[in-house]
Amino acid sequence: MTVYAEIGVTTNFSFLRGASHPQEYVHKASRYGLYAIGIADHNTLACVFRAYAELGNKSRNVRYNPKLLVGSRLVFSDGTPDILAYPCDRAAYGRLCRLLSKGKLRAGKGECLLQFDDLAEFSEGLLLVVMPSYRIEAKTILRTLDALSKLAAEGIWLAATMFFHGDDKRRMGRLDRIAVTASTDRDE
Repeated sequence: MTVYAEIGVTTNFSFLRGASHPQEYVHKASRYGLYAIGIADHNTLACVFRAYAELGNKSRNVRYNPKLLVGSRLVFSDGTPDILAYPCDRAAYGRLCRLLSKGKLRAGKGECLLQFDDLAEFSEGLLLVVMPSYRIEAKTILRTLDALSKLAAEGIWLAATMFFHGDDKRRMGRLDRIAVTASTDRDE
């Protein structure tokens, strides 16, 4: 049996990036029998309540309850690649909330300005996934992975996203080499 989880799902709470409501994602994940769905909107946890409410609402025809991974896609203002952050426990969830609050307090209404040092302060207990942009900058990714390895994070991964532009095989190979290099650097 293959277990599949869709992570990094963006809802309509990420303005101009996601289109579907969190409730719709819960129904699709249920319909396809996904093991888990990881909702991670840009610098917010705003959709969490609606997704959980839909899972708990027995009258809404949710046949299979996928595990809901609650997180945020951290978008930085200092050039750090986007990072998905999923808390492992309640204390880590609180730290993620404080991280997002810190970024929102220094920004204008509706904005969030995060820097990598902010993540370093609140990283304990978080599962972190580096999300490279379409144009891979190997040095930036390796620097980011190295800096993350020095934090109190629970786990660190490098995502490999398919863009379906015809160069996915080459791109996946490059990301694999970056991951191997980062892993080798940590082992030494």
